[in-house]
Amino acid sequence: MAVTIRRLEEFDEVESFDCGDAPLNNYLQRHAWINQQKVSIGVTYVALEESAPRAVLGYFTLATSSVAREQFPKKYVRGLPPYELPLVLLARLAVDKRFSGRGLGHALLSEALKITLRVADEVGCRCIITDAYPDKAGWYARYGFLPLEGAAANHPQKMFLDVRTIRRASTSASSPAEKE
Repeated sequence: MAVTIRRLEEFDEVESFDCGDAPLNNYLQRHAWINQQKVSIGVTYVALEESAPRAVLGYFTLATSSVAREQFPKKYVRGLPPYELPLVLLARLAVDKRFSGRGLGHALLSEALKITLRVADEVGCRCIITDAYPDKAGWYARYGFLPLEGAAANHPQKMFLDVRTIRRASTSASSPAEKE
């Protein structure tokens, strides 16, 4: 299956998307395009199979945000200014149930991390953050996301990944030929 990830377009087929989570489905079907084009509060990226270039298989939404310095582990914020830290918010990430288990979540997250690096280079941000459902926190942790302080049980866990960590992983993933 050859997959492309790109920005959501107005006529992408989103109505049949079903990740098994009604709020995530509803956001894609009812709000993603409006938020992206009309009110500029988030950009949604979609995964599409090249043989069906309009049918959405998965998506993620990015926006900017900030978090109080006090919510981060003390060792993380040592030496940083005493105000909120700018960051990229991974507001949503979902894969249609029909395509789960095929690596689409990994591909979507990888693209979100690449975009985060570009944002950090262009406008500055310290990390990417997400609100992970309790049953998904372990999935994010496998990619290096760490919990923020003060999460309530049975609520989404705020988790972050430092841009420096993403950059190191990106550099080490480059092939030896690219490094020369």
